[in-house]
Amino acid sequence: MSVSPPTSRSQASLSQSNSQSHSRSMTHHDISLETLVTHLLASKRSLASISTVWRANEIVTSARSALEESVVLSARTGFLRRGISEQVKILRRVRGGIESVYKDGQRDFKNVIRTLDSANARLESTMDILRSTMVEAAFRPEKEEPRSLLDFVDEQGVETMRDALKESIREAKEAQTEFDSSILSFDDDLRTLKAAMKASPQSSASQSHDDLSSPIPSHLHTLETNAQEMAALLDSLVSHFDLCVNAIRHTEGGYAAVRKAASSQPPEAEPVSVSGVMNTENDPTADNPISEEERKEMLDVLEKDAAQVDDVVMELRDYLNDMEAKHDEIIEHVSILTRTHNETTTAYSMLEAVGARLPGYIIASQEFRLHWEETKLNIQEQLSELESMRIFYENYFSSYDSLILEVFRRKQSDEKVKSIMRKAAEQIEKITLPVDLWPGVNKPARRWDFVPLEEKDWAVGSMPVLERTVVEAAGRRDRERQRRGDV
Repeated sequence: MSVSPPTSRSQASLSQSNSQSHSRSMTHHDISLETLVTHLLASKRSLASISTVWRANEIVTSARSALEESVVLSARTGFLRRGISEQVKILRRVRGGIESVYKDGQRDFKNVIRTLDSANARLESTMDILRSTMVEAAFRPEKEEPRSLLDFVDEQGVETMRDALKESIREAKEAQTEFDSSILSFDDDLRTLKAAMKASPQSSASQSHDDLSSPIPSHLHTLETNAQEMAALLDSLVSHFDLCVNAIRHTEGGYAAVRKAASSQPPEAEPVSVSGVMNTENDPTADNPISEEERKEMLDVLEKDAAQVDDVVMELRDYLNDMEAKHDEIIEHVSILTRTHNETTTAYSMLEAVGARLPGYIIASQEFRLHWEETKLNIQEQLSELESMRIFYENYFSSYDSLILEVFRRKQSDEKVKSIMRKAAEQIEKITLPVDLWPGVNKPARRWDFVPLEEKDWAVGSMPVLERTVVEAAGRRDRERQRRGDV
């Protein structure tokens, strides 16, 4: 917390010229030697305030160095942050491209799975029909166990194809999992970069090195002004001390009184050394005495200034406290800039590491796309084979209906042939011829016997007998296929 500005120098500093002009209007009263000695010792103690002026000079020097350092840090940090921000934008665009590849693959995979499920459902439906359709016993040898149409087709091909499809799907999911890991790693890198950029304790301090964004320039101006004020105040203390020394020198017994007082200070009092100050050798006052009027004016100024020494010393301390507080703020600001620069440098190192891994992320995206295209082509070929199997099973079922209808047709054909043969025989029996024209007409007519032609390969025997409901059901299914255009 900044210390409130100290009292103005005009209120507490020692101004000799003003005091001298004012003292001419004052009624002079003599100052005792003891009082003069007290003023001298107090003035000598006040000169210890020179350490505050030295410290003020150190603070100003440190603040100037801090300003230079802050400008360099802000410029470097700002440059790094702008560069990192631009690179992060590029990384996000690359991430968006990778995301598009991922989403396209996901969409294609879902479509393929839906197509596969639909094809498998159709195949299962066709196989269920074969499984539920029992072959008519009339077509099979006697005493054979009932069998369905599915028993007469090879199911192993279907299972083999399904296993191949499952393997293709497993490979696709495995490739997708690897791609997921690559994307998650990329996302982790981006989040780490974002967190590193946000970790700055005062990001605005690193985004601009404009004077308006830093308290250092204004604080430095205040510190320089305060240091000048403190130097002026110290100069007034020095002038007051010189005046005290001069008064002692022009006072009889002053040297001895000062030395005695300096050597017999109370234990709690601050020790004062007057060696080198109170020296009677080569004293110029012996050759240059002053008039009584000059002495009176000197003592008036001395007494007036002595009353302000403590205020001046306090003002110097207030100035220094204010400067220390502002210096602490400057050092804290530079510390923030340093931490921000270090964290930005760390973020840049992270960016370099991400840049080194970026080709791997892009390659993973390309490999996923190529692998998926290859896998999708394989699945489509397998789906085509699966559909071919379904069509084969459908045609097999259709052929079974055709067999039923063909048996029925042949049975009808046989019945027609037999009917024609019966009618022909009946007609021959009914023929009446005139015997007077040809005597041999009374002889028995030649007899004809119509029998089916049995070839060696024909060993089925009699035509299978089917129930009418079976034939009608087969006919309905056949007409439905014709209506759908399946045949």
